[in-house]
Amino acid sequence: MNANRDLPHVAASIGNGHTEADELRFLLDAANLSQRSAAKYLGVDERTMRTWCAGDGKPPPAVMRALEFRAAYPAGLMRMIESNERTIRAIQQGRISGLGDNTNSDSLANSLAELDRLKKRNEEHRALLHLDRAFHRRQEAMLGMNEQWLPRGTGVPTEDSLEEFNAADQEFRAAQIECDRIADEIRAGKR
Repeated sequence: MNANRDLPHVAASIGNGHTEADELRFLLDAANLSQRSAAKYLGVDERTMRTWCAGDGKPPPAVMRALEFRAAYPAGLMRMIESNERTIRAIQQGRISGLGDNTNSDSLANSLAELDRLKKRNEEHRALLHLDRAFHRRQEAMLGMNEQWLPRGTGVPTEDSLEEFNAADQEFRAAQIECDRIADEIRAGKR
């Protein structure tokens, strides 16, 4: 399985003459990961991740593959949303018609059904994308609080870090509720 097929070509995205550090930072951004959370995700020391991102040292190929795979999920969802949006616009503008070989009234009904199906798919994809981003925001906020509890921290999380975690947790729960609502509709045959 090649996760890269869902990502824009890294060299094209960051320009000619890119370094491995540029590629690594691009993948972190595409995967919606900070250096800290990427280090935790990959099981490497945070200093090692900072070193790689600064261009001092070379990340192993396994690290790059793991980040490519992680980045492919949101990139794939975005590509599906964009493709569906293009198709929706084409149908609405009359550039795609006759979604069946039946009479005109059947063709119109088929076009309307396809529009509805594509809009629902995009709603599903956007809900999953929101859930993914909210999950990672929540994880990042939790890591921030944990850093304050650890021995090198003060032992007590700051009010700002608690507020960020609460906001991130609230966003995550709302995204979960939206995904659950859509899943319930799918189970009930309403989609």
